[in-house]
Formats: sequence, C-alpha cells, structure tokens
Amino acid sequence: MNRFVFILILLVGCEDFELPKKKAYFAHQFNIPSYTTFNKNCSYMFKINSAAKLDLDNNCNAIINYKNLSAQIFISNISMNNIDQIKYDFDQKILDNSSNVSRIITSEFNNPENHVYAQYYSFVGDAPSNIQFYVTDSLTNFIMGSLYFKSKPNYDSLLPSISYVKNDIKKMIETFKWK
Repeated sequence: MNRFVFILILLVGCEDFELPKKKAYFAHQFNIPSYTTFNKNCSYMFKINSAAKLDLDNNCNAIINYKNLSAQIFISNISMNNIDQIKYDFDQKILDNSSNVSRIITSEFNNPENHVYAQYYSFVGDAPSNIQFYVTDSLTNFIMGSLYFKSKPNYDSLLPSISYVKNDIKKMIETFKWK
C-alpha cells in the first residue's frame, strides 16, 4: 500500500506546467552616428543624424523621423511676442508630461557668442515624451522640441533608444546657430 501511495504521489507530482512566455522587446542595433548640417530657408541651422529623415513645413516646424526606432522629434518654431508667456506654456507642458515619472533631469546649454540659450529636460519613467527642450536667442526666436515614440510608454524597454536619440539632440543643441 505504501508503495502504491508513493508511486501515485511521484506520478502526480511530476507534471510539467507550461508557463506563458514573457513579453520580449526587440533589441536595436545602433550604428555610430554621422551628422549632416540642416540648413534650409529657416532662421536656424543645426547638425542632424544622417540616419534620420527631416520633414519641414512652410513655418519651419519640423519632424525628425527615426524610422528604425519608431521615434520622432517634433520641433516647433514659435514667433516670440512674449517670452514670459512662451516659457510659462513650456513649463506647463513639462508639468503635464511629468505625472508618471520618478525624476526629471535638467540640463542647460549657453553659447552667448552665437546667442544660443537652451534648456533640456529628460524624464525618467513612463512619460508620453521622454525628452523635451527649447532653444532661444532670448529676443525674437524660440524653438521647442519633444521626443515621442510610436509605442506605449515603457521606459525600461525604450531606454537604449532614448539614450541614442538623446545624444543626437545634444549634438543638435550644441551645433545650433541662428541665421
């Protein structure tokens, strides 16, 4: 009888349970970027990653597309009538974007020789836009930019792509010039 119970427990206890596979994310292979100068009939110019495609409208608003990353940088060229109002609107945008983040990393870039003053915000967490920035001459020109991915915000899986595009945005800001 003991042998029968032992064999029964052994047979029942050795069932294989199949667990569903965990959701996996594609690991991007990043190339070393090369940069070309964006210099159209706009009031500004900067260097852009040659792997990205830039679409421009008549008001010099731009969309920089990273097709392989499903990412876009939206750039708005804003006529500056009231710098305080524009900065207030930008700060509101930062607040609206930061509801699901654990930290905001801020960086500033100033190049007084070329009248380029920039503020850069990187969001750690599941934010709709992971990077937002602006560039101004503090007198008449104001450019605002935002990075968006065409996917549900998942910071951990997007982090390699965010880091790649972040370097391109920093290059863009560092090489920015007003015409």
